[in-house]
Amino acid sequence: MGQEIRGSPEAAALNGAEPGDGSIGSYLARQRRLRGVSVDELASLTHIPRRSLERLEAGVFDGTPDGFVRGFVRTVAEALGLDPDDAVNRLLREPREDEALLLARARQQRRKLALRITIAAAALLVLLALGRLSLWVFAGENESSDPVVYRRDTLRSLEAAPEKAPGPGPE
Repeated sequence: MGQEIRGSPEAAALNGAEPGDGSIGSYLARQRRLRGVSVDELASLTHIPRRSLERLEAGVFDGTPDGFVRGFVRTVAEALGLDPDDAVNRLLREPREDEALLLARARQQRRKLALRITIAAAALLVLLALGRLSLWVFAGENESSDPVVYRRDTLRSLEAAPEKAPGPGPE
């Protein structure tokens, strides 16, 4: 066996960790370990460089279904005795990294927008409540103050009254 690289998928397997759980790389690494095949043996079987196999198992190529990666997956699956079409289909079903990032950003932007709308609505409600409270307070002050009294001008009322003729009254 060759020299193991620190942080390689084999080192992760020895530590009990799964590189990129649920991805095509971790699936192939798990199948390789179950069959007792080392990375060096797989490299000599497939004629794929060891470094490329380590990168495949580490998840570097996950979500990148280009022709080279599909060829790597197909070749490794055949060498391990797996169905190559099934392995390639697993690769194709994985969400692409940039799509996942776009979805995460869209969700985050929707949350931020919802928070901003909620804050704006709460601020509007507070302003309306303060406006109503101020109307109530100022209207209450006007009612408690002294009422306005209108006084009649007696001279003007005499002036406007029709004149009665002086004289003897009816007898």
